[in-house]
Amino acid sequence: MENSHPVAKMLIEAHQGGETGNGGNGMTKHQEMENLLTQVVKENGLDGAVIADIEGLPLASHLPPSVDEDELAAASAAILSISDSKLTDGWKGGVVQLSVESVDGYLVIKEVKGEYVISVVAPKSSKLGIVLSAVRSIERRL
Repeated sequence: MENSHPVAKMLIEAHQGGETGNGGNGMTKHQEMENLLTQVVKENGLDGAVIADIEGLPLASHLPPSVDEDELAAASAAILSISDSKLTDGWKGGVVQLSVESVDGYLVIKEVKGEYVISVVAPKSSKLGIVLSAVRSIERRL
Protein backbone atom coordinates (compact mmCIF):
# COMPACT_ATOMS: atom_id res chain seq x y z
CA MET A 1 0.00 0.00 0.00
CA GLU A 2 1.50 3.29 -1.13
CA ASN A 3 1.24 6.32 1.12
CA SER A 4 0.57 9.52 -0.84
CA HIS A 5 0.82 11.92 2.10
CA PRO A 6 3.56 14.48 1.24
CA VAL A 7 5.36 14.24 4.58
CA ALA A 8 5.32 10.45 4.53
CA LYS A 9 6.64 10.50 0.96
CA MET A 10 9.52 12.84 1.94
CA LEU A 11 10.44 10.63 4.91
CA ILE A 12 10.44 7.51 2.77
CA GLU A 13 12.57 9.20 0.08
CA ALA A 14 14.99 10.51 2.70
CA HIS A 15 15.29 7.04 4.20
CA GLN A 16 15.90 5.51 0.76
CA GLY A 17 18.78 7.73 -0.18
CA GLY A 18 18.56 11.41 0.56
CA GLU A 19 16.65 14.54 -0.23
CA THR A 20 14.56 14.70 -3.34
CA GLY A 21 16.19 16.93 -5.92
CA ASN A 22 14.56 19.95 -7.49
CA GLY A 23 14.25 18.41 -10.93
CA GLY A 24 10.96 16.65 -10.24
CA ASN A 25 12.39 13.49 -11.79
CA GLY A 26 12.34 11.37 -8.64
CA MET A 27 16.13 11.43 -8.25
CA THR A 28 17.76 12.41 -5.00
CA LYS A 29 19.97 15.51 -4.87
CA HIS A 30 22.96 13.17 -4.57
CA GLN A 31 21.95 11.29 -7.73
CA GLU A 32 21.44 14.55 -9.61
CA MET A 33 24.91 15.75 -8.58
CA GLU A 34 26.50 12.41 -9.55
CA ASN A 35 24.82 12.53 -12.97
CA LEU A 36 25.90 16.14 -13.48
CA LEU A 37 29.52 15.31 -12.69
CA THR A 38 29.52 12.22 -14.91
CA GLN A 39 28.14 14.25 -17.81
CA VAL A 40 30.54 17.19 -17.41
CA VAL A 41 33.59 14.95 -16.91
CA LYS A 42 32.83 12.88 -20.01
CA GLU A 43 31.86 15.83 -22.24
CA ASN A 44 35.03 17.78 -21.42
CA GLY A 45 37.62 15.00 -21.26
CA LEU A 46 38.36 15.58 -17.59
CA ASP A 47 39.92 13.06 -15.22
CA GLY A 48 37.26 13.60 -12.57
CA ALA A 49 35.34 15.93 -10.31
CA VAL A 50 33.95 16.08 -6.81
CA ILE A 51 31.37 18.29 -5.11
CA ALA A 52 31.90 18.69 -1.37
CA ASP A 53 30.24 20.74 1.31
CA ILE A 54 32.14 23.74 2.62
CA GLU A 55 33.61 21.60 5.43
CA GLY A 56 35.14 19.15 2.93
CA LEU A 57 32.69 16.26 3.16
CA PRO A 58 32.08 14.77 -0.29
CA LEU A 59 28.51 14.99 -1.59
CA ALA A 60 29.03 13.52 -5.06
CA SER A 61 31.89 12.54 -7.32
CA HIS A 62 32.97 11.06 -10.61
CA LEU A 63 36.60 10.08 -10.09
CA PRO A 64 39.00 7.42 -11.32
CA PRO A 65 39.71 4.62 -8.81
CA SER A 66 43.18 6.04 -8.14
CA VAL A 67 41.73 9.25 -6.63
CA ASP A 68 40.33 9.08 -3.10
CA GLU A 69 37.05 11.03 -2.95
CA ASP A 70 37.39 11.85 0.76
CA GLU A 71 40.98 13.07 0.44
CA LEU A 72 40.30 15.26 -2.60
CA ALA A 73 37.18 16.79 -1.04
CA ALA A 74 38.85 17.49 2.31
CA ALA A 75 42.09 18.79 0.79
CA SER A 76 40.24 21.06 -1.64
CA ALA A 77 38.11 22.63 1.09
CA ALA A 78 41.17 23.08 3.31
CA ILE A 79 43.27 24.63 0.52
CA LEU A 80 40.45 27.02 -0.35
CA SER A 81 39.92 27.98 3.30
CA ILE A 82 43.61 28.55 4.03
CA SER A 83 44.09 30.52 0.81
CA ASP A 84 41.07 32.65 1.61
CA SER A 85 42.19 33.42 5.15
CA LYS A 86 45.78 34.25 4.14
CA LEU A 87 45.11 36.20 0.97
CA THR A 88 42.26 38.33 2.28
CA ASP A 89 44.62 39.91 4.83
CA GLY A 90 46.20 42.06 2.12
CA TRP A 91 43.60 41.93 -0.66
CA LYS A 92 40.02 43.00 -0.98
CA GLY A 93 37.46 40.25 -1.06
CA GLY A 94 37.94 36.54 -0.67
CA VAL A 95 39.25 33.72 -2.81
CA VAL A 96 36.60 32.37 -5.13
CA GLN A 97 38.61 29.96 -7.28
CA LEU A 98 42.07 28.42 -7.38
CA SER A 99 43.83 26.83 -10.34
CA VAL A 100 46.85 24.59 -9.81
CA GLU A 101 49.01 23.33 -12.66
CA SER A 102 51.15 20.28 -11.96
CA VAL A 103 53.43 18.24 -14.20
CA ASP A 104 50.54 15.84 -14.82
CA GLY A 105 47.60 18.18 -15.19
CA TYR A 106 45.32 20.68 -13.53
CA LEU A 107 43.30 20.97 -10.35
CA VAL A 108 40.67 23.70 -10.21
CA ILE A 109 38.90 24.40 -6.91
CA LYS A 110 35.92 26.74 -6.69
CA GLU A 111 33.60 27.77 -3.88
CA VAL A 112 29.94 27.97 -4.87
CA LYS A 113 27.22 29.86 -3.00
CA GLY A 114 29.13 29.58 0.27
CA GLU A 115 27.82 25.99 0.43
CA TYR A 116 29.82 23.85 -1.97
CA VAL A 117 33.38 23.29 -3.09
CA ILE A 118 33.82 21.98 -6.63
CA SER A 119 37.12 20.27 -7.47
CA VAL A 120 37.93 19.32 -11.04
CA VAL A 121 40.97 17.26 -12.04
CA ALA A 122 42.08 17.45 -15.68
CA PRO A 123 44.91 15.94 -17.72
CA LYS A 124 47.86 18.05 -18.89
CA SER A 125 46.54 17.83 -22.47
CA SER A 126 43.42 19.79 -21.48
CA LYS A 127 42.96 23.41 -22.46
CA LEU A 128 42.64 25.42 -19.25
CA GLY A 129 39.75 27.41 -20.74
CA ILE A 130 37.77 24.19 -21.26
CA VAL A 131 38.47 23.11 -17.69
CA LEU A 132 37.33 26.48 -16.31
CA SER A 133 34.22 26.35 -18.51
CA ALA A 134 33.42 22.89 -17.12
CA VAL A 135 33.71 24.24 -13.56
CA ARG A 136 31.33 27.10 -14.41
CA SER A 137 28.91 24.61 -15.96
CA ILE A 138 28.81 22.59 -12.73
CA GLU A 139 28.43 25.80 -10.72
CA ARG A 140 25.45 27.02 -12.77
CA ARG A 141 23.64 23.72 -12.38
CA LEU A 142 24.00 23.38 -8.61
